[in-house]
Amino acid sequence: MSKKGILASVSICVAAVAAIVLAIILYSTSGKLKETQAELAATNITLQRTETAKADLDKQLTQTQSTLEKTQSTLEETRSELSQTQEILQNASEAARKIATERNALQQDKNALEREKESLRAKLTEIESELQRIRVQSQRSIVAIQEKFKDTVGAVLDDAGRLRLDVKGKILFETGSAILSTEGKALLDAIAEEVLLNTNYADYAVRVEGHTDDAPIGGSELRNWNLSTERAIAAVKYLQVHAEVDAQRLAATGYAFYQPIDTADTAEAKAKNRRIEIILVPPQDFLSELLTSLQKVMESIETKDPQ
Repeated sequence: MSKKGILASVSICVAAVAAIVLAIILYSTSGKLKETQAELAATNITLQRTETAKADLDKQLTQTQSTLEKTQSTLEETRSELSQTQEILQNASEAARKIATERNALQQDKNALEREKESLRAKLTEIESELQRIRVQSQRSIVAIQEKFKDTVGAVLDDAGRLRLDVKGKILFETGSAILSTEGKALLDAIAEEVLLNTNYADYAVRVEGHTDDAPIGGSELRNWNLSTERAIAAVKYLQVHAEVDAQRLAATGYAFYQPIDTADTAEAKAKNRRIEIILVPPQDFLSELLTSLQKVMESIETKDPQ
């Protein structure tokens, strides 16, 4: 066989072997490629799943963040409500303490009010007892005066416990005169002895009041003032100097015709109004007014008494 033939055969063999090797390599590479492609497809699937899972996680995270924000908002609201509740409780506690303090103060006021009421009741009882004593004493004196002086002297006890002796003007003075008559002096002596100097009236003030009728003297009302005052002063001076009544007990006042006891336009009424009044004022001259005031205070206290 020639050298060329051998070389051609060898070349053919080598080419065949190379083809076989190439075929083997290609087959092997094709398998690996398929495996790689399969792995790549699996990887893509895994990647897709991962991305889906990531999207789900992102969604859950967003929801979780939203829930967290809501929870934080709710927590803030809860804290605010808790703070308000604590403030309300604190205010309620302070209000309760204030109410307790006011209740204690009211109770103290009530106790003080009760003590004041008891004190007023005792004072009322004392005043009523004293007024009753004055009235009883004065009533006895009125009876004695009416028996002794009959129609010359009238005697009444007013609401304040003052004994008022009404002496007709014509007995003490001549018409239009402020000079005591003899009969008038004797009457004043008797009144002083029986009443003014009586130990029962030793601490009573003695007010002498002069009164005229409403007929102007000499056409002048001023002369009525003068006459009523001068007559009261004349009586006071006589009681001091001759009847020995303590000057500190005596007072004189003239009222002219401005305090009539009879307003009728008759001679009889005018005669009644021409008079001298001797008023015995007890040292507790305010008792009647005080009694009335205390009674009103008691009524007010009973009305406002806290229960």
